[in-house]
Amino acid sequence: MLRFLRWVPLVVLPPLLTYAALREEMPPSVVIPSVFRWRNAYWLEGEEAQAIQRDQIQRVYMKLLDIDWNSAHGAHPVSSVNVPYQWKNYSDLGGEWTDRVELVPCIYITNNTFLKISEKEVDELAANLLRKLRMECPVKIHGVMVDCDWSAKTKAKFFRLTRIMNDSLDLPLTATIRLHQYAQPKKSGVPPADRGMLMPYNVGNITAPGNVNSIFDRATAEPYFASTKPYPLPLDIGLPAFSWGVQFRKGAFVGILKQEQVYDAMNAGLLSGETHGVLQVVNEDNKAMPELHLGDEIRTETITPELIAQVTELARTAVNSDTLAVAYFEAGASTFQRLAPGDVKTGFTMFGTLRYSGYYTNDTPMDDSAPVTDTAWIAPDTAVLFVPIDTTER
Repeated sequence: MLRFLRWVPLVVLPPLLTYAALREEMPPSVVIPSVFRWRNAYWLEGEEAQAIQRDQIQRVYMKLLDIDWNSAHGAHPVSSVNVPYQWKNYSDLGGEWTDRVELVPCIYITNNTFLKISEKEVDELAANLLRKLRMECPVKIHGVMVDCDWSAKTKAKFFRLTRIMNDSLDLPLTATIRLHQYAQPKKSGVPPADRGMLMPYNVGNITAPGNVNSIFDRATAEPYFASTKPYPLPLDIGLPAFSWGVQFRKGAFVGILKQEQVYDAMNAGLLSGETHGVLQVVNEDNKAMPELHLGDEIRTETITPELIAQVTELARTAVNSDTLAVAYFEAGASTFQRLAPGDVKTGFTMFGTLRYSGYYTNDTPMDDSAPVTDTAWIAPDTAVLFVPIDTTER
């Protein structure tokens, strides 16, 4: 027996060493530099367009529809955005960005929608969404994304819609994956899509008062990456590049304020305190900002390049394909627009080597200086759902 054990290292170690060497020699993934555009405005211009071009973005995930449910209309759009002229210039040839910046239209659907609608209504919603895509999208798009924070109670209906749409599209269909869904694929299920877009942020307890950052807190996010098994779908990665204000009244959570609102309130003299801390409402303006009451507290939550680096350090462990999109959220946020292009590029290259196409080649110069702005930070125009890792089903 002892003689046999002496030979075990010679039998076992060579295959293991060969496997390790092969893994080390695997080429890095190819990264498609991307950004979300999650605004309700039709015009994509000014600082948004400048940031997209300055940061050499090659793909834009653009919100086309927000879908919610109410008793009067059922599942219906609560906002609809026309494709900007950069891709749809009312001709078969498309627009200026058609062959330079890829477009992926996105549809956000609330979880409440799937709690309320029947299977027949799921089929009708899928048909309506496909019809809308055919009517509104230019000839050349590079996929479709559906965004829903589904739960155990709604996954069957969301997956049914995803399957219908995927079977009807000739392009890749992507579904967003929150961290609790990524960490527990057996419990949450895996949507029948071609790819997943991992959103490795918005997991903090936003309703808790105090000095926390619910957009990203490493200690909160890290447990979601404990598994070493790759996610069953090829993953793209979203990175946070936005900020907002969280409003409390008498210690209770009230809601999220766009940073435009916070900035306007500061300029109007309604707030007092640290810009990047907790602000107090010291004056009221019931006409201009009726949502602010004397004594309310506004916790400002800001994403910095240092926090983005922490997100990338965790999220890169989820990479499971040879090509992936890495997308900052989002183009309309001053936080993204103020990032130095060198910092934006670093976020991409943490996941692999850049793909060059469209506007850009490997020799295209990049201005690494941060754009000049006197705005502290501006939040995206979106609703975000927060789900703890051990959530109970809604």
